[in-house]
Amino acid sequence: MNLKTLRNILIIVSAIQTVLWVSGLILANVTLVVLALIITIAILPVVYIHRDDIKEMFQRDDKIVEDERTQLINEKSSTITLGAFIGVIIYVGLIMVSLRNVYPQYLFTGYVLLITALFGLILSIISRIYYKWRYL
Repeated sequence: MNLKTLRNILIIVSAIQTVLWVSGLILANVTLVVLALIITIAILPVVYIHRDDIKEMFQRDDKIVEDERTQLINEKSSTITLGAFIGVIIYVGLIMVSLRNVYPQYLFTGYVLLITALFGLILSIISRIYYKWRYL
């Protein structure tokens, strides 16, 4: 099987998985979500076998996909986006927790937001340490 055919198959399977995920979540049907998981598990060996060809498979006509400038811009924008997102989650969580006397039903949601922000912060710190260690 050539790479172009495999690429088309992966794109179609990915679209089917997305439709199953979204429709399963919208319709609250666990069967559709489980079916999407089964398809994901079934396609993983194919992706693993062709893992070295993935970039070549989705790159069109041997064009340069990105250069160092683009990578630097993406890195800086993702860092700023992650920081802003975590900051907003922390502030919204703190506001919800501080309003626990007026709106007690939102207390759990506030704690979940704070724990999610903490998890994002820890994940960000661990990944920074890992990549500094790996590439320095």
